[in-house]
Amino acid sequence: GEHKSKGITCLVIEKDTPGLSFGKPEKKLGWNASPTAQLIFEDCRVPVANRVGAEGEGFRFAMAGLDGGRINIGACSLGGAQRCLDEAVKYTKERKQFDTPIADFQNTQFELAECKTITKVAKTFVYDCAEKHLRGELDTVTASMAKYWVSDRLNEVVDRCLQLFGGYGYMNEYKI
Repeated sequence: GEHKSKGITCLVIEKDTPGLSFGKPEKKLGWNASPTAQLIFEDCRVPVANRVGAEGEGFRFAMAGLDGGRINIGACSLGGAQRCLDEAVKYTKERKQFDTPIADFQNTQFELAECKTITKVAKTFVYDCAEKHLRGELDTVTASMAKYWVSDRLNEVVDRCLQLFGGYGYMNEYKI
């Protein structure tokens, strides 16, 4: 028989369409560049001209959009981790123990080197997926692997950078 997804159709709905309104923006921890709110449809009429593709093809469009979203999660993780790494490098050059910048300590250098390596590999993975997506060659499995691996490993980078700040890492005064 036919797959259940055949009943899904993709529509473009303009934000000023009568009957469409938005709930209040959700207050989230992180990801502030991506607002989240409810979409509310009350007697909202959408002309058939706003349909994307044929009737019943919406699931395919949704899945393609999710693959792009997976790359987006990786890219957001990459940006956040890179900023934390930059802040950690700056801080470790300024912070001194025993009259020596902690950036000169071998353990700090090991930590930063590992963080830089993970970040570089993650960047390569994200950029490779983005290029494949632009060419229409990205498969869902690869996009999913990138989202999982990149976000997981870059979370580790952020945590390790935070640790380099010690207790100061939890103070708003420091950008970490």
